[in-house]
Amino acid sequence: MVELFVDPDAGQKQAGKDTAVDDAVQRRRWVRLEVFSPVEVRELIADEQQQSVRKAFKDKSGMILNISGGGVLLSTFDDLCEDDYLLMKFKIKDFDALSDILGRVKRVESCPDGERLVGIEFLTPDSIKEPWLADQLADLVRDPLGFSDRLHRLVSRYVFSKQMSGAGVEKV
Repeated sequence: MVELFVDPDAGQKQAGKDTAVDDAVQRRRWVRLEVFSPVEVRELIADEQQQSVRKAFKDKSGMILNISGGGVLLSTFDDLCEDDYLLMKFKIKDFDALSDILGRVKRVESCPDGERLVGIEFLTPDSIKEPWLADQLADLVRDPLGFSDRLHRLVSRYVFSKQMSGAGVEKV
């Protein structure tokens, strides 16, 4: 378990919307890093009867508010629903772009202004219980198992750079 001390006001990114954790201490499996980065999302439509998956026709967009080894929190005005499967593409400033990132929507919170805060869990095909779905999703992703390594390298480099600059992440 990782304990990360955070500034409770640091999450206030847009028009007074608070995306920070309620407690001053996070107790999570992954360090959660605040970022503000655009993301493109493509819904994956799974048809259990046909045992097939296809990409939606239109990309959706949003802004990543925070990222961890386990997932992202994003802000969007597009419609996403719990349990939707997604392919994501994003770039963290000064770091590599990541594409073909497989995820599943875990929660959606609607705001009065129409914005949605969407929690997305990163997935690899081996973390999906239904074999037909895992196979179909793996076919849509160029490097389904390599994503995890790329993400961990990106998060490690980002944490290191924040520690070196003295901002964002404190040693515990």
